Amino acid sequence: MGQSALRYSEDNGSPVRQGAAVDACALPRLCLIQGGFTASRKNEVLVLGVILALLQVLDGLLTGLGMASFGTSMEGNLLLRSLMHAIGWAPAIILVKGASIGIIVFLCGQAGKVSWLKQAMRGVAGLYVVFAIVPWTYILAMQFLA
Repeated sequence: MGQSALRYSEDNGSPVRQGAAVDACALPRLCLIQGGFTASRKNEVLVLGVILALLQVLDGLLTGLGMASFGTSMEGNLLLRSLMHAIGWAPAIILVKGASIGIIVFLCGQAGKVSWLKQAMRGVAGLYVVFAIVPWTYILAMQFLA
């Protein structure tokens, strides 16, 4: 008697009394934190940032293997190739990948202020895999498996 029926939250599957007032901070997705982020949005941006940074590191390693195996003529990015000729391929990769990771950190900080940024980061991650990671992986696999 006097008890409201229980239903399950769509967010996390925890029981919520039907008809009862829901405390906004009881459910992580509803609890607002600084910058208009919800907890799950902030976590998603953090995960996207980590994925993008790891893709940069992986691309740097693959590019380094490619430069060591084939020379700088195999680098498809003309600006990076020019930098490689100016300062060497290893310092150029470290400089460019370090700057890229710095930009990723900055973009993660701006994601709460720019509504489309999270979607753009997803797209960049996908494009990066297709146009940077897959080609180097294929080229290097053909070299080492031949």
